[in-house]
Amino acid sequence: MLTTPQFYAGNVRRWQSYPAMWHSNDCIKGHQVRCVGLIYDFVQRPSVTLIEGTRWHDQPEVILGDMPFTAKRDWPYLAEVYASAERVVIDRYNVPQPATDWERHVVKFVDNLDAYMMVLEYAPDDLDLPDWTDANDVLYASCRSLAFDMDLMRAKMGD
Repeated sequence: MLTTPQFYAGNVRRWQSYPAMWHSNDCIKGHQVRCVGLIYDFVQRPSVTLIEGTRWHDQPEVILGDMPFTAKRDWPYLAEVYASAERVVIDRYNVPQPATDWERHVVKFVDNLDAYMMVLEYAPDDLDLPDWTDANDVLYASCRSLAFDMDLMRAKMGD
């Protein structure tokens, strides 16, 4: 597992390519902890691998930096190279990972939900933009496919 680099997570800023969110001063350490909180909100008796996989899911960014969603979307070949580099960091530093496909899906869900909730808090007018309306649809579909509490989901999404 990461040792010293784990403490640098507070120095990896999120939202660097999204000016409406700059004032949030969000970092991956805070994001990862919020994601763990969301796990406890949605999953009864989560496994250790789910909690640890969630807690460390963005830790490779300490080494690689945070690649914005729009860069991954607009340059898929760059996203593939970045994902390959993430796997190297995960292996080299033994970063905990979710144990099952279901756990990976849950981590992705809370990862995206936290981003949506941050925009809801810091730049709510942006939720009408196409990327965020699409994100809303994907999040609700994920919540249904995971059989999570839809009333809780509506509360988290501000609906």
